[in-house]
Amino acid sequence: MRDIASGLFIFILLAGATPHLLGWFMLAATGIPVGDALIVLRSNGPRAAVYGIHGTTAVVMLAISVLLLVA
Repeated sequence: MRDIASGLFIFILLAGATPHLLGWFMLAATGIPVGDALIVLRSNGPRAAVYGIHGTTAVVMLAISVLLLVA
């Protein structure tokens, strides 16, 4: 449900805000996959999930944030 709500926030920001504001939102939201990665890591979950899923998602979100902030 959190992912659906986050996606709706992005669509709302896309419709009514500037790319700069969307960049700040995406930067703040990067904490979600970082937190998920830490939870999986602390619970001795598979490292592939930590780095392959959550880590990659965080890096992609960070890159998109930077691109939106410099636009």
